Amino acid sequence: MSDEEFLNTIEEYLLDFNDGHLWFGSKKKIPTYVGFSVRRYEDALYVINASKESSLMVGDVITLIDGVSIKELGEMHQKRLKDTIPERQNWNAILNKSTIVQVMREDQPFVLDLSNFDKEPIIAEYSFKQIGSNTAYIKLTDFAQEAPIRKIIKNNKETLENSENLIIDVRVNGGGNDSFYFPLLDYIFDQPVHFKDLFAEDQNVFTNHTERNYQLWIPELKEYLAQELDDYTRAMLEEEITFFEKNRGRGLIETSDDDDYLINGHSMPENVYVLSDVYCGSSGDTFVENVKKSPKVTVVGRSTRGIIDYINVVTVDYGEYEFVYSIAKMNQKYATNGIGISPDIYIPWTPEHLKEDKDLAYVLELIKGNSLKAH
Repeated sequence: MSDEEFLNTIEEYLLDFNDGHLWFGSKKKIPTYVGFSVRRYEDALYVINASKESSLMVGDVITLIDGVSIKELGEMHQKRLKDTIPERQNWNAILNKSTIVQVMREDQPFVLDLSNFDKEPIIAEYSFKQIGSNTAYIKLTDFAQEAPIRKIIKNNKETLENSENLIIDVRVNGGGNDSFYFPLLDYIFDQPVHFKDLFAEDQNVFTNHTERNYQLWIPELKEYLAQELDDYTRAMLEEEITFFEKNRGRGLIETSDDDDYLINGHSMPENVYVLSDVYCGSSGDTFVENVKKSPKVTVVGRSTRGIIDYINVVTVDYGEYEFVYSIAKMNQKYATNGIGISPDIYIPWTPEHLKEDKDLAYVLELIKGNSLKAH
């Protein structure tokens, strides 16, 4: 078998588990892609980003890949696309293994030979801005660091406490560590509540305390500890290390969440709008799921990715290859894998989103309506 065939075989096998936290890759193979990304609408693919492929523009429409229609390919590659719902499908995996596409631009067709570009590193964004006099907007593309989130809150405390509305944009959010978004919860809930009280009694996590999982998970936790952390977060991570050391080799143990984090709650902002989409997963999933429990929150957009049935991810080093998997699982009664957390207000993705931020526009209209009612 060639390296390529071997990788494909393992990838195909892992896809059957329908678990976004399972991954196998070659360390010597530099990750490449076609230089652009797409999203499906009906039976065509729309270019949503063309950062490297200069022949394409945002809004270009791909109708054929290697001479085959998008509809036909969608039926052939259901497993690799990871979803049957067109707007949720991952077409990058198909394009990376293809050679030629037919493109339509303003009714003019042209053919493009696909190229290979090095994947760009993902640059995290933690930003804050004011929209009008009574609305604050926060964008978070992951929860991998605590310090930038705390900094946003610290630098904009007064604005947050005086804004009637808060919009939190997690439409693209690669996840990280749940506890890193805890400081935001004070503004999302309207009164004090213990974090563990947000869950049903049987909504527990089962962690597999094997010797190997111990060897792989402790370095991950220690890597988090190397960050600039709040005292509470640091104590929580140290407690987890101690618990694993005490139980190493004992196998699968149900761990009820004794983490008694107190969300203080604020009456302001009065309304919180969370923008979500399929590119929000892992800790992004849990964020959307948890904030939906606040009476202040309205989630707008599309369902999240849905990869939180199996959590706490570790990496096994196989020399030239590495394998990523989870050491803990949720009670399957609460499974959301592949389904995600649904929004309160669903806005289907259409090519119009490429010309205007439809989700944000919808929320701003809601805010305007509420403001008119209040006056």
